[in-house]
Amino acid sequence: MSDHTPWPLIAKYLAGECSKEEKLAMEWWLEEVDNEILFRQIKTAWQKQSESGLQEEFDPEKGINKLNCLILELEESNSNSGKKNKKYIRISSLLTAASILLLIGFGYLLIRNNFSDFGARSKSFIQKSSGNDQILSLLLPDGSKVWLNKNSKLTFPDQFDTSERIVFLEGEAFFEVIPDVSSPFVVRSKKISTRVLGTSFNVRAYKADATSSIAVSTGKVEVSKEIPKGDPIRITQLTPRQELVINTEKDETYIDIVSASNIGSWRKNLLVFQNNTYAEVAARLEASFDVKIHLEDMEFAKCRVMASFNENASLDEVLKLLSISNHFNYSVDGSEVHIRGGVCK
Repeated sequence: MSDHTPWPLIAKYLAGECSKEEKLAMEWWLEEVDNEILFRQIKTAWQKQSESGLQEEFDPEKGINKLNCLILELEESNSNSGKKNKKYIRISSLLTAASILLLIGFGYLLIRNNFSDFGARSKSFIQKSSGNDQILSLLLPDGSKVWLNKNSKLTFPDQFDTSERIVFLEGEAFFEVIPDVSSPFVVRSKKISTRVLGTSFNVRAYKADATSSIAVSTGKVEVSKEIPKGDPIRITQLTPRQELVINTEKDETYIDIVSASNIGSWRKNLLVFQNNTYAEVAARLEASFDVKIHLEDMEFAKCRVMASFNENASLDEVLKLLSISNHFNYSVDGSEVHIRGGVCK
């Protein structure tokens, strides 16, 4: 979450008063994981208040005064302790949100009776990020295992809800989920929701990629498309060795049959391409070898590849074998790679 959080826009969005342009701006803002987490906290509070049926008349001036007093108390507490308390920072952020939401009649949602309990009930989130040459292995609060691929980020609560276990992914990760029928496990990534009870699967959802993919190693996975309001729209259910590829912008999907041994093969530093386009192959090679690849024929960039390479394969070995298979020429100049021509198979 940035310091430029659009609180008035959030308030209008929740109230259903956004114009078409404001709605698009809000959806764009929600693509950031941190922004979505904050929004869900505020939305949950909004829905609980709406369902409570309380009819008490709202007094904006009193509400704002009470909020300002609470903010001052928290700031004084911080200055006296001499420490930057993360819990107080989170509460202050929510207070700031509330002070603006108050202006449209939402104020008593956060200040009524025990406002401080709202901050106490807010989840604390943990964020793990991998670097350019790092693969992380994580253990989630429920005991589920996660492998985080390079240039990826996973955000999850320090304690899962009893009804649902939700994590947020940017990049690629392989999950081994502890079964719990009463608490489904949900991965949210690039407007896609992947829901399981207990299984192992791979999710790839890098921001720079045109497509996202979900591949199942064991068990069953339900994949849905997130929408701004309402429940996600179900796309399909996947079983072992199925991979769903999704272009959320064009609303296109297709399912491939893949080798179980190739799902999450990046954990072993293997390069595996299962019906990937050359544009996707180029992106993988750029991340693996820290180079920039230029595909000079954009039609060839759409050609698909089936190939695998061991962990010791060099960039030149990979390019040489691919060039033989798809009849293209390539040149390497330092960290710049140019690919010319090429034939689809």
